[in-house]
Amino acid sequence: MVLSLTISPEAETKLKARAAAAGVDIATYAARTLERIATRPSLDEVLAPLRAEFNQSGMGEEELTDLLERAKHEARAEQQARKAS
Repeated sequence: MVLSLTISPEAETKLKARAAAAGVDIATYAARTLERIATRPSLDEVLAPLRAEFNQSGMGEEELTDLLERAKHEARAEQQARKAS
């Protein structure tokens, strides 16, 4: 797919700098960035299992808070592991 986008001069400057730092041209860098964003799950997709578990569990708000805190820490650990690899 070929896209034609208009971005602000400030964004263009930053995009060029990041592309140069990555050692690729701006089009390649932009395409890789869009691919990465497009393939990430949405927030609703990430939260769907938690919502389903909450609805089925009958747990209270305090228990939900604890569950979400654990999930947040697990997600951060997974994100750090992906960055490390």
